[in-house]
Amino acid sequence: MLYSDEITKDSLKSGNPGCSCEGACTDSPTCSCLVRSEGPNYRPDEPLLVRFTSPKHLLGYSVYHKAIFECNSACACRPDKCKNRLVQFRTEDTSALEAYDTQNIGQGVRASRDLRQAEFVCAFNGRYINARYSHEVAATQLKDLGHVYVTIVREFIGENCIFGFDTAIDGADSAIENHTPLPLTCLINHSCDPNMTVIPVRVNSARPILALFALRDIKRGEPLVYDYLEKSGQEFFLLGKKCRCGTPLCHRKFQPSRQ
Repeated sequence: MLYSDEITKDSLKSGNPGCSCEGACTDSPTCSCLVRSEGPNYRPDEPLLVRFTSPKHLLGYSVYHKAIFECNSACACRPDKCKNRLVQFRTEDTSALEAYDTQNIGQGVRASRDLRQAEFVCAFNGRYINARYSHEVAATQLKDLGHVYVTIVREFIGENCIFGFDTAIDGADSAIENHTPLPLTCLINHSCDPNMTVIPVRVNSARPILALFALRDIKRGEPLVYDYLEKSGQEFFLLGKKCRCGTPLCHRKFQPSRQ
């Protein structure tokens, strides 16, 4: 994914020092966490994203994603009053997900209830791994399990696409090691016409939570899908594999993303 040059590499790689707010953290100029985020992240009256893109995009710049820095344990604000805390409270919440048999591509996940555009759906569960070894882990999974359960998000800055941060999560690690069922988030399938998008959300450390938000209104029972290549960068271990999402926008094969 690509941020505007207002977001620095240091802000991505260092922990958020926190804010000194005494209120609900809705005032962008005074809350340092919102300043880092280039404005409010969530609506003050409901748990929905304010926007998916940076304010710079509204001024005619290239399409930049919005960085999200939630308030954290270093902040002076009260967690029960702060409006800049959402994902951190719901990292284990999979209540919006329901596993089902897709008939043609194995297991998948569908919405257990209606979801609104910009609503938080879930966060990827699993073990964080070193991104440099993610392709090796993915290749082993593909060989041994027939599927890949590694999620990668690459973050870049500015028009020159300066590398900022890599995040990789192995969703199957704990399940394989402990012989337990895979997390529901491992079963979310790819689509070239997704209804969800992955957004890194930083709280107490530089390592972000990888959260999924609804790109549009989603009806109960509708398959939940995201684009595997949307924010993984230009290299990916599934390149050349045939896509079976079956949507009118299907690319037929996985191709490199420029985001």
